[in-house]
Amino acid sequence: MDNYAIKRKANFDIWVLISLLILAAIGTVMVYSSSAVMAESRFKTQFFFFKKQIMWVLLSMFFFILAFKIDYHWYGRMSKFFLVLGFFLLAAVLFLPAIKGVHRWIRLGPISIQPSEIFRYTLILFMATTLAKRLDKMREFKHLLIPYFFILVAYVGLIMKQPDLGSVFTITLVFFLLLFVAKARLKHLLLLALPGIVGFVILVFGLGYEKDRIDDYLNSLKDPMAGSYQVKQSILALGNGGLKGVGLAEGKQKFFFLPEPHTDFIFATLGEETGFIGLLGVLFLFLIIAWRGIVIASQAVDPLGYFLALGITFSIFTCALINIGVVIGVLPTTGVPLPFLSYGGSSLLMSFVATGVLLNISKKSHLKRYTFD
Repeated sequence: MDNYAIKRKANFDIWVLISLLILAAIGTVMVYSSSAVMAESRFKTQFFFFKKQIMWVLLSMFFFILAFKIDYHWYGRMSKFFLVLGFFLLAAVLFLPAIKGVHRWIRLGPISIQPSEIFRYTLILFMATTLAKRLDKMREFKHLLIPYFFILVAYVGLIMKQPDLGSVFTITLVFFLLLFVAKARLKHLLLLALPGIVGFVILVFGLGYEKDRIDDYLNSLKDPMAGSYQVKQSILALGNGGLKGVGLAEGKQKFFFLPEPHTDFIFATLGEETGFIGLLGVLFLFLIIAWRGIVIASQAVDPLGYFLALGITFSIFTCALINIGVVIGVLPTTGVPLPFLSYGGSSLLMSFVATGVLLNISKKSHLKRYTFD
């Protein structure tokens, strides 16, 4: 009992909920604004993507409430099952027909599921559950190799077949952040990362894997207008928005200049139509979620809640930063959606569910607070 302190606060974290709802509302409006022209051209109705986004928001809110109601310890007991399920989906997608030239989605009628979005949170859940049980062993290298390193290698091997470099980068970053927080030795983490770095260099510069994308990125660092077509149009959209934006639905880049204006590059559309002020507002909301997520972790009642809250927070904020970094031209194009805003079901649904789990952790912080030494 020496590691516990009485905590008075009784309610879940309202700041996370408010930020989530505002971001989802902004995302729904921007999906309509950015996709109306494309939808009218392809499907003869400007509401095609908007209606589907509304459907996904409502479905996500249902599962958000469900995740909030379920005690997060149940997820811990099911962590191995969810991890196996995540691997199964990653493998299954490779045997299905390619969509847009890649194997990233599983189609179930009108619905598309992206296994990498599901796997990210199943891995976080598994790591949180196991790290909570082996805190006294994390300074030993063998406990990093088994099972964490082999799980990461298996994941990267499957995801590179899709291919999906954005998911590799996001999950790997969250993976190492959690191990670092669990007080694994830095030299051990570097040893784990070294084979991946060497392998990536060989794949890209030796075998030409995704080399065009890397070349575009290096060119864009010298001159944003010398990078890929997406980056050029994204920078033009942001520049056109200025401080206050051109107004909702008044943006020009969505007229078939900016690819994916409602998905991966919705932040650029937001910048063009609401300006720098609108972008700051969205970034501020993500910062609130990151801040409150860390607070929730610090007030968790046990190690499982601590690591799970940190993993969820790291995942949401990392995805947001990577997406924004791509849009402003400081990161290579990755295909990572902007949580809560980008059009698409898997990312939206899993972000809502993860946030529901995060709020469930915060709801229990009035009991006793775990002190992580």
